[in-house]
Parts: sequence; C-alpha cells; structure tokens
Amino acid sequence: MTILNKALAMGLTVATMGSTYLVSSEAAYAQQRQQGVNGYNVSEVRFNGGLFRETGRGHWTEYGADGRVKFIFRETSRDDWSVYLDDSSRNIQLQIDIHRKWIRLGDNGGPMHDFYAITKASRNEGRTRTPPQPSPRAERARTNGSNVQQVYFAGGSFKKSGPGRWTEYNAQGRAIYNFTETGRDQWSVYLDDRSRNVQLQLDLYRNWIGYGQNGGAKSDLYQIQSSSRVQAAAPQRRSPPPARRPDPRPVSNTRNIDAGPIWNQQDAQRKCPAVAASQGGQWTGQWRTTVQGQMSVCEIRF
Repeated sequence: MTILNKALAMGLTVATMGSTYLVSSEAAYAQQRQQGVNGYNVSEVRFNGGLFRETGRGHWTEYGADGRVKFIFRETSRDDWSVYLDDSSRNIQLQIDIHRKWIRLGDNGGPMHDFYAITKASRNEGRTRTPPQPSPRAERARTNGSNVQQVYFAGGSFKKSGPGRWTEYNAQGRAIYNFTETGRDQWSVYLDDRSRNVQLQLDLYRNWIGYGQNGGAKSDLYQIQSSSRVQAAAPQRRSPPPARRPDPRPVSNTRNIDAGPIWNQQDAQRKCPAVAASQGGQWTGQWRTTVQGQMSVCEIRF
C-alpha cells in the first residue's frame, strides 16, 4: 500500500502529482556503501513498493515501484537515527527511522505508526561527518535514552525498577506490568514483556511511547508528559508521585477512555487492552471514533 492509498483511507486531501519518472542506475546503487548510514547522512531508503530519496536541499521525494513521483516532502529535522518529513498539503508527517528500519506515518501532528519496513538505505557520501556532539555535562543535564529512569503519561508511568527491569504503574500507583530492557540508543529505551509478547519504545525525542506485539510494527500509544533521569551529582532518587486513592466505583461501571486514533478493529484489539490495563480496568470489546483521524475511545469496565 502506498502513502497515496493510506491518505485516501484516512480521508485526507491528496494532490495528484505529474508523471515525472525516476531515472536510477541499479549498478550505481549497488555500489553505494550501506555501512555507517545514520539519521544525519542518509539520502535514500527503499521499501517494498518504492523509495524515498533526498532530491534537494531540505526536500525529499517518494517514488513508486514504477519510478513515478508520488509525493514531495519537506525535511523538518534530523537526529542520530531519524529524518523527519512533512507534507503540509495533506497534513502528513513521516519519520525515516534508520535504527529500527521503519518508515513511520502520522497525520495532523498526532501519533505515528510503523508503515513501511526499510529494506535498504544509502547515505550521501559527501555528508560523512555528523554535527558536533554536546559536552558530557550538557548531555547529563537533559533527559535522553541513556539516562532516563522514569516517564509519565496520562494514566500512569513507566519506571526503571532494577538492573535491566522496568515496571508500569497505573494512575493509582499500582504496579500492573513488568518489562525487560532490551536496548537503548541516544533517544529511546526498548522494553519487552515476553509473557504477553508486547514490545515498547520510550521515545524521548518525540515524547511518545510506542506499542507493538510479536516483534512487529509499532504504533504510538501514550504521549509522554514528563520524565526524570539519573542524577549524576546527587545520589537521591526521585520517588514516584504519591498514590491517589481511587474514587469509589459501582461493581459494574464502564467509561470511555481516550486512546488516540484507532484505524480499524485489528488496531483496536492491539490498543484497547493496553489502555484498559493502564486504567486498572478491562476492555469490553467496544470502541468508537470521536474525531475522525485524530481520536477514538475504548469502552473500559471497572
């Protein structure tokens, strides 16, 4: 499925592009080195069905499998592992994630989900140097993937609870799930719950918690509201917020809880159980969209 089809499915306005063709030499591409590709020097990524290529200063182009131009994007930012693109005509945003080898898609500045798996990536051979790195003191002064120990979202938090271990707490401060830390990079911590085959990404750059299952694609689930880091100079550890007493509830009470955009029943089956767990409830199996393409709610029983 191309971004064109996805955009139509989301009800977005799509501008039809001309019949420009991509002229590409497969032999030249095969000679390009794949080692050392990162967010700062990547210039082209391929996926099953097409490719994205940097075609000018601050501009990228998507090509289909037939070599035709599909869409034009404006580059808005880069970090160690990603390039961020925007198509303001359709309110579509992309993240080319070289570390995880996924192209992620979102709209209207909202949450993103993995869309295309990257099969190949090449770099601009003339752009081999990365921007100067911050000093160790400056790096320690901000929360990032290397030093984060707790993140808060609406409805709970994730906290490092031991060497290689993290725990998810609900809004009442009760531990509900345990995770194993499987990796870190400059901006993210990667967690795994083998008992449920659930994988999370705590993305401190975009301030989103990504959710996936069975090692597959991830979708943004919770927006990070605040975070805390390891304090290098002070040994005191920041304690979690005091637990709040839950309001008395009837034995059988249901509420609609915001879950971000839900695209279909399969997407609901991935997102709603996690939303229910974060609230200390159980998903009833019901959901509905409240703002098209932006917000849906899951019916949770307490």
